[in-house]
Amino acid sequence: MSDNTIFKDAADVIKDAIVRSRYQAAKLVNKELLGLYYAVGRYVSQNSRGKVWGQGAIKKLSDNLQRELPGLRGFGEVTIKKMRLFYEA
Repeated sequence: MSDNTIFKDAADVIKDAIVRSRYQAAKLVNKELLGLYYAVGRYVSQNSRGKVWGQGAIKKLSDNLQRELPGLRGFGEVTIKKMRLFYEA
């Protein structure tokens, strides 16, 4: 066996491990995010549909989140409403 063949085989083994690990990490992240979106949707649904919060509450909530966590993405008013629909579905 030549050195080129040995190192190509080694690179293939490591590449496969990297690809598997990245795939597994992506699955875990997606699972966690879905759980978070469902929990946020439940919380928002219980408070907005249960008449605990008034009109415009989701907008205020979104604005507060943006202020408290600068650079936060994915928690705008429309997205939070979609999380509520996700929970309610």
